[in-house]
Amino acid sequence: MNRKRIYLLLPVFALLVFSFGSVSFAKGVDEKDLKAESKVTLTAEIKEESGKKISKVAKADVKKATKKATVSAKEESKANKPVDIPEGTLTRAMQERAMNYYNIIYPSEKARALWDDNVGMEKGMGAWQDFYKPIPLQMYWFPRRHYIRPEGEYYDQLLKKYKPGDCVECHERVTPGWVNDWRASTHANPKKNSYFAQKTKQIEQLLGREINEVSCSECHGKDHSELRMPTPDICGKCHPEQVIEYMEEQKYGRPNHVDSNIANFIVPWYAENARQGYLASMFGCDYCHSTTDKCDSCHTRHKFSAAEARRPEACMSCHMGYDHPDAESYRESKMGVIYHLEGEHWDWEKPLEQVVPGKDYRAPTCQFCHMYQSEGKFTHTTASKAIWRMGTIPPKGVEYKSSLKDYPYGVNLPPLNAKLDIYTPENKKKREKWIEMCSNCHSPRFARIYLENMDMLMFEMWKLTDRAHLIMDKVAAADAFDPPVSERGIYPMGDVIADALGPKLLGDAIYNAFKTTGGKLPVYGPILGVYGVFMAGENNPSVIENLYTDLWFGDKAFAYKGAAHVQQDISWWYGAARVFQKVSAMESEARKLLRAKGKIK
Repeated sequence: MNRKRIYLLLPVFALLVFSFGSVSFAKGVDEKDLKAESKVTLTAEIKEESGKKISKVAKADVKKATKKATVSAKEESKANKPVDIPEGTLTRAMQERAMNYYNIIYPSEKARALWDDNVGMEKGMGAWQDFYKPIPLQMYWFPRRHYIRPEGEYYDQLLKKYKPGDCVECHERVTPGWVNDWRASTHANPKKNSYFAQKTKQIEQLLGREINEVSCSECHGKDHSELRMPTPDICGKCHPEQVIEYMEEQKYGRPNHVDSNIANFIVPWYAENARQGYLASMFGCDYCHSTTDKCDSCHTRHKFSAAEARRPEACMSCHMGYDHPDAESYRESKMGVIYHLEGEHWDWEKPLEQVVPGKDYRAPTCQFCHMYQSEGKFTHTTASKAIWRMGTIPPKGVEYKSSLKDYPYGVNLPPLNAKLDIYTPENKKKREKWIEMCSNCHSPRFARIYLENMDMLMFEMWKLTDRAHLIMDKVAAADAFDPPVSERGIYPMGDVIADALGPKLLGDAIYNAFKTTGGKLPVYGPILGVYGVFMAGENNPSVIENLYTDLWFGDKAFAYKGAAHVQQDISWWYGAARVFQKVSAMESEARKLLRAKGKIK
């Protein structure tokens, strides 16, 4: 096959790999099943009757938000009173739904076989489960899939000495930090004040029994023969409303917390690193992408403090760094500076719906902005207002000159079956919610203008991305990469994808391209071209490919997040300025490559 033609097919291949990432690569799987499974596990939209929704997504009312920001002293006094929690708001139907968490997020047997069934340490997770075995630490990050109960002489001795009900006595000796944490928790004293007494009363009515403390067995099982790591379905027995709100994230598409493990394991470089012996290097990815199974990522064990989870630091341990510099941009913004100077005096025990902006918090937190839904309601559905997502999907509204104009290249597999449209009716509603939220501290006019300015910045960044992508198109068409693609390592798992998926799923052209090149294909740009920051093949990727990845995946993220969190230097010096520099560097590098190939003088 003509190599130039192969290069033009690469974006289609990248899309196919990503779209089929959540289905089994075993031979003989029916094509319809694969497509259905891909749609189920990648988009994961949970369709519910509107009457059963826990929280209603309402259109923003800017006037109400502005009025709230200038509330009178009398109204502030009322707002500071404890929330009156109606009795009976927790129902058995809610509890059943929350405890059915995994069957809902993985709604078919095939999906559960890939992501949910416990396989211990025998195989991995997702599409590449048969290509690697997990490292032992993964049993704690992904306990539903990999947890194995402890055993051995040491544990046998402890179990002989202590009875099943002696959890506290045993762990005071073995892990005293756990016990002290628990003793300081609301679990140990669930009626410590009137607010929690009301909340506990609801749970008592739901369970049909009195609760004076939440002991170890409630979460971990009655003894070590049933020992388990708590997962959202376990938490949902007593906290169904919160778990249901959390599950709601999935219907807004990735990125979201519920699908974080899918995002971690479907990518081919994860399995490629494993088979090259670099699986432990993925620790940073595993740790943060464990939120599918773990509620304690935000309110840490064994205190499980809501007050802790309301502080920005609860988010910062994951939401930082190269591809999502949220911590850096918020912390150094005026909002973050005010929080740093005054936050120790704020009342973190107060539920968010009771917080009076400007009085209780002089600046917003991550939680106040992202958990806000509308009309003063806050939930655990933090993905509900996401518009630009992570800024990695090519948007409509740019006059592309590169092959990005053909995205998604005719492939009809959600969620990558269309360019991002920030002006859909749904996204316009989200924008109004943002304006309503921002109007707690700013005028609605300022909020709208600021957010529109951020949109303009993003379109400009994508214009520069298109310019860089066109450079890559020219180098690829001339087969000018150095070293040549034919002389370097394969694309991650590129040697097995063709036989695993076959021509029916890949299409004859893509299938033949892989068979012809043995998997030695350059894949660059959104989204699968990001592999270069996750692995290093033999001479793969090259210098110019890494420059491009840094531009569209890293530098552009700093420009975006700096603007989103109002940190001007992050947006410019660590973002937009570096995008400009990378474009210039790519143009210089491309000229060297094309000159060496004899394409220019």
